[in-house]
Amino acid sequence: MTLKIIPPWNLDDYMDKYNVILIDLRDKEDFEQEHIPGAVWADWEKLDNTIGHIIMTYNRAAEWIILYCDRGNISLLAARDLARQGYPVISLNGGYRRWKANNNIYN
Repeated sequence: MTLKIIPPWNLDDYMDKYNVILIDLRDKEDFEQEHIPGAVWADWEKLDNTIGHIIMTYNRAAEWIILYCDRGNISLLAARDLARQGYPVISLNGGYRRWKANNNIYN
């Protein structure tokens, strides 16, 4: 089982160094309003059934699948489930809110 939890300020390191799929698990409307650049949207309730399709559609050679939700709780549970299935997965600690707060400090 490969499951990591990273803080938002480490996200760019993974995006720059590894071949990743960044998945937003928030409501579709929230994703459409704003999201982390490079993210794709997925329904967290169907992720177990759709992850294979997402990988094939967006990136066949992903070294990491990075999940985030609004605050980090749902992405952690989803990451745990995917890790149990053998996927290399990362949960973004604190989710979108913490990422956005961290990025606002520097903007």
